[in-house]
Amino acid sequence: MLGEKIWRLREAQGLSQEELAEKLGVSRQTVSNWENDRATPDAYKLKQLCETLGTSADALLGMGEETPQEGKPPRKEGRPKIWAAVLFAVLAAVFAVLAIVLFTMPYESGEAVSSAITLTPRLGGVLFTALAAILLIPAAVLFFRRK
Repeated sequence: MLGEKIWRLREAQGLSQEELAEKLGVSRQTVSNWENDRATPDAYKLKQLCETLGTSADALLGMGEETPQEGKPPRKEGRPKIWAAVLFAVLAAVFAVLAIVLFTMPYESGEAVSSAITLTPRLGGVLFTALAAILLIPAAVLFFRRK
């Protein structure tokens, strides 16, 4: 948790690991270890880290509210928006309903719409079923993808 907060604040400041390490007088590997929770900064480095990243020790250690970064919008989460999954699922449902309507439509051989290909209700049903299935795949991936 501490490592992720250090990483987010560093990114919000637009600093690379090397730049932050230079400001704190530590190696880039030390910053990497902090961000990956393999090590924690000592009290003195924690104070310097908070000053450099523009936050308080309470906020960094999860004991208070984080201070907003001036001039920088908050970083968005890496998890995909749930609305994209819902949009794909709704479109898939619409196509599935159209497929059901076309499959249940009575058909006489003379009723086909003629163009470059002949589209019968059964062929249209197959087409919309395929489209529904194709849209359900990204919906499921977006919805169930882990952070």
